[in-house]
Amino acid sequence: MQKITILNCLSTFIIASLCLLFGRDAYSLDLGVGDWRAHGFASQGYTYTTGNNFFGNSQKDGSFDFREIGINVMGHVYPNLLIAAQGLYRNAGGSDTDNFRLDFANLDYQLPLNNKSTVGIRLGRIKNPFGLYNDTRDVIWTRPGVTLPQSVYFDALALRQAMISSDGGLIYGHHAIGEHAFNAEFVTANPLDNTGGASEFLTGHANAPGKMTGRPLFVGRAGYQWKEGRFRLLFSIVDLDRDFKSSSPAVSSGSIKTLYPLASAQLNLEKWSFTAEYGQVILERSESLTPDGAAFKNTSESFYVQSEYRFAPAWTALLRFDAFFANIHDRSGKKSAQLTGLPKHNFFAKDITFGLRWEFARNFLVAADYHRIHGTGWLSPTDNPQLFQGSEGDANWDLITVMFSYRF
Repeated sequence: MQKITILNCLSTFIIASLCLLFGRDAYSLDLGVGDWRAHGFASQGYTYTTGNNFFGNSQKDGSFDFREIGINVMGHVYPNLLIAAQGLYRNAGGSDTDNFRLDFANLDYQLPLNNKSTVGIRLGRIKNPFGLYNDTRDVIWTRPGVTLPQSVYFDALALRQAMISSDGGLIYGHHAIGEHAFNAEFVTANPLDNTGGASEFLTGHANAPGKMTGRPLFVGRAGYQWKEGRFRLLFSIVDLDRDFKSSSPAVSSGSIKTLYPLASAQLNLEKWSFTAEYGQVILERSESLTPDGAAFKNTSESFYVQSEYRFAPAWTALLRFDAFFANIHDRSGKKSAQLTGLPKHNFFAKDITFGLRWEFARNFLVAADYHRIHGTGWLSPTDNPQLFQGSEGDANWDLITVMFSYRF
């Protein structure tokens, strides 16, 4: 078995300490000032793969390099003004090595216009409103499985930190008409694209020294829901226009534009939930950032369909098909392989997932997912350097993820 690191021991100690400190029946910690409360969670994961690596060196004995520990506080300083912040420790192998970070911290002012309509503004480090899960993805309790669909949410490509939050402002509105409700949110903010693997993804250069600058990030999301979420429709879009300022003569500076529209739908019944999301990432790079000196434009395609079945009070089963194609005009990867010399399966991934979760006590959860995957299109290049160094890797592989979590 792989060696137990000091960090693994520390994580186990923290999880055990939280359990003893807050007890099995605690949902939050009253801070004793107004309505201020603290919530927290500690989750330890295990990943095993039959080929390739996911969240660490997951082949052979598997990897314990997947953990999330967070604490957040929130409360009102005035009736309509809420303050909320969360600190997070996260490790996910080569996909996330930033460890400690401020996940979000913001002021939220809400103004009811009448008993049907509300508007508000949020300032600070805010969660980006995108899709069904992006602004609730920080803890496994709000995810349908151990991991989110990688075709849409890109954890393994080290984009989690850049996707989940940004520094700026968000305006929002809500209007209800009987059993129908309409929501809209708009963000203008400085993206966190100098963290994790965001700059590598945008520039196409691994470990490129330099800094992203340029205009703010724009994110918008509009939605409709019926019967307080029984049925939901959402449309989200990310608009990013950035300049890469290189600090090395080996890599040129250049500009990048990214547009990411995403359509989402969900139906929630008493025991069943059905979910689907479809998106495309339209990426443009200037001539200076491409090896052949020609402007680069590419559209990728991402989608998944998912069902959840709550077959007992504490048990939920999951079935999902998830697909990613790096080039919408080359779903087989054949043309991209000829141009780059890389394996065809580097340019797509198709994932069938079977999951099971058990909330075996009030504040405890254990979840496990089995993935049968064809392709390696969303795998981390840090965890899998062989895929980008002429090796064929494993086109067909299995992934098992297990996570134990406690929250208060």
